Amino acid sequence: MEYVPATVIENRELAPGHGLLTLSLPEPQPEIKPGQFLHLRCDPGDKHSLMRPFSILDANALDNTLSVYYKGLGRLSNHLFTVPAGTELDCLYPLGTGFPWQPDWRRVALVGGGVGLAPLLFLARHLEPYGERMQVTGFFGGASAPDLVPALLNDYDFPQQLATMDGSTGFAGTVVELFNGCEEYFDVVYTCGPNAMMRALQQVLAPAVPAYASLEERMACGVGACYGCVAAIKTGEETQNLRVCLEGPVFELRSVVFGT
Repeated sequence: MEYVPATVIENRELAPGHGLLTLSLPEPQPEIKPGQFLHLRCDPGDKHSLMRPFSILDANALDNTLSVYYKGLGRLSNHLFTVPAGTELDCLYPLGTGFPWQPDWRRVALVGGGVGLAPLLFLARHLEPYGERMQVTGFFGGASAPDLVPALLNDYDFPQQLATMDGSTGFAGTVVELFNGCEEYFDVVYTCGPNAMMRALQQVLAPAVPAYASLEERMACGVGACYGCVAAIKTGEETQNLRVCLEGPVFELRSVVFGT
């Protein structure tokens, strides 16, 4: 794979520590599926540090743009806040597997939090053309109201149930506590967020409901060469270490062996 030059056309702060980056990409744009990610060089002047993985928030093949929701979690992701429009950044995209889909899944639950909101919101946007034939409900959680990033969620017109640990917005408690007991209404559940959240969701899901998780792991190469982002995945009676960047990041939720 070769690096692709991406030009920053907008970079704005949604809330302290939360940003939205919009990139212009060369034509033609390949098909991009919800759940896939890109590898981005956050500082164009730093050719020695590793690129960083970001879930894709949205993609528009008509104008060849792609957007990323990011949080300042380290040196390079914090540097992104300083990158002005017009800057050219190297990237690799689209990487990994997307969320699976079946035509008869019409009642969809999205359960997530943190930067895990990005692939879930991309999926919600992807399902918009179905209109009233599709019922999408978001269950989103955070520690407090700012973690839910209203400037981001308000751009999406589908039912959202919110949870905060401090009770400052919506349900007081975890998003899994909010969702628990609702799963039998849905045809499929998609999730992305902290591993502790997805492990808790795994434990309360009804056996008959299909569920898929987009995992978050530290990555080096992003293309499967270094085996630095493996996750324990059950395949039949065995457990294998599979690469989140290549075989994932989307796996069947019940197949993931989360660490304690």
